[in-house]
Amino acid sequence: MQRGHLKPIYSPPAALPETVKQKRIGYPLSDGQILHLLDNLPAGEVHDRWRFAIQLCAVYGLRPEELRHLLIKDGVSGAKLWTTYQKSMGGTKGAKTEPRRLRPLFLRDADGSAIDWRLQARLQVGEQLPPLNREGDGGQAVNQYLRRRKVWMTLRDEAKHQGEQLTPYSFRHRYAKGMHAANVPISNICEAMGHTIEVHLKSYARFKSNATADLVAAVNVLLFRRGFIN
Repeated sequence: MQRGHLKPIYSPPAALPETVKQKRIGYPLSDGQILHLLDNLPAGEVHDRWRFAIQLCAVYGLRPEELRHLLIKDGVSGAKLWTTYQKSMGGTKGAKTEPRRLRPLFLRDADGSAIDWRLQARLQVGEQLPPLNREGDGGQAVNQYLRRRKVWMTLRDEAKHQGEQLTPYSFRHRYAKGMHAANVPISNICEAMGHTIEVHLKSYARFKSNATADLVAAVNVLLFRRGFIN
């Protein structure tokens, strides 16, 4: 055998196949689904605390971990609700997200009327949230509680049927979808949610207004008006 020479069968491939981990698609809960979930939680102080936590996550688009970092701060126009949570932005420079003021996106009932649970006022008077385990485990704590609820598991099956995944972040996904539906500019949505535009588009580009669909719809409306379609 020639020294320093390998038969082709033993040579490394010219290019290694790229393994791409498929990103899971988060399921955005609808307002009706969230209200149904809340209505079906058991009675009692323990469950009332969890109901409060879920309301906060849905209305303010919170990461579950942010529940333990809520703060009322005095602003120019009165007291405002903030989260002081700083999430790592990745990379090697130790960059983190900044504390941010929270902006409510109220849920609507079956009649389309906005529901105000007076969440900030309840925090101000000291209403208690549930225990969230140790620092960094907020999402796990919320998940453990919800997985014990039959209605949550039913919602999980509905999400799975659509090829999506129901998680405690599904309340946050609801917030993102609702902001896009209201035509709030992406930069403002990102400010409200506490992440960069790049991060936002990786998860929520599907919620953006589809310009092509809008144009086609407008053309069809025009054709109907002119009587070309019957």
